[in-house]
Amino acid sequence: MGVGSLPGVDPVVAVGHVLESYDIPFCPQLPALDGNMIDEWLGVPPGRCGWSPERDRKQARAWGAFLAAVVATPPAHTVVKLQVTGPVTLCWALEERGSEPAATFARDVAEWLASNVRTQIDALSDRGMDCLLVVDEPALDLLPTRRGLVEAWEPLRTVGSAWGLHLCCAPPWELVEEASPDFLNIDLVHHPLDEEAAGSLCNLLRTGTTVAWGVTPTTAMGGPAAATRLLDTAIAQVVGHGLDQDDVGRHSVLTASCGTGANSLSEESSVAATLQCVAAIASRRESRSLIARFETQGKEWSGVAGVDHKP
Repeated sequence: MGVGSLPGVDPVVAVGHVLESYDIPFCPQLPALDGNMIDEWLGVPPGRCGWSPERDRKQARAWGAFLAAVVATPPAHTVVKLQVTGPVTLCWALEERGSEPAATFARDVAEWLASNVRTQIDALSDRGMDCLLVVDEPALDLLPTRRGLVEAWEPLRTVGSAWGLHLCCAPPWELVEEASPDFLNIDLVHHPLDEEAAGSLCNLLRTGTTVAWGVTPTTAMGGPAAATRLLDTAIAQVVGHGLDQDDVGRHSVLTASCGTGANSLSEESSVAATLQCVAAIASRRESRSLIARFETQGKEWSGVAGVDHKP
């Protein structure tokens, strides 16, 4: 799955790339047209913030092309992803340092974001598709206090079929566990797991969270081999806390470490191709693991009449 931002200035081309290169369709954000993740929602850089009708853009420029494409070719699993810049990150960008904490107004901003994105979610729902809404919070590790943040996300938690957090920062694991998102996208390239992270991920996976492992650098440096090693290491750490490897695999998604909006088109193609290779390697390993388990169980069931032991 892609994180969200893509290079280029042609929404139709960007949407075509998403549908061709990723398993879960997502509406691309194009920084060349929409601005960065802050400007996309505020309309101007935070230091020049002020509302006007022409700045009140409720939809990414690629939305029309994206909706038309997923209606024409709906995903078999019915899931599509939308992403919004998180209310905490928007508040952090707006506030003067030393002023009220970002959480103070984050709930109000989250209600505004939820109201904006609800039109898109309803359009998808009317066409039989389920929306995973991912809240992008890269500023989460920069806040002096995190009190009240779980409540701030509440308006975004229920607006779609499922909700998630994307954290390309060092995750504050206690807060993430308290939030208990349906979906969690983390950056393993810049923030490898330690014992606290592995334990928290184990707890989240047990309660049903799907983890999106950000294993590919946005430059795709190192290729599939490096990304696979990174994935193997992280999953082994989580399995070491008592989870079954196959269960982890079934609740896993692969992404790049962050969005690729600042990349060239060829770099984004390399990132997508690398993820496809890593996914293929991981899928083959899971299949072999399941077959091995079946064969082992087959020996145990050898005395049961009518059991076919061939996988």
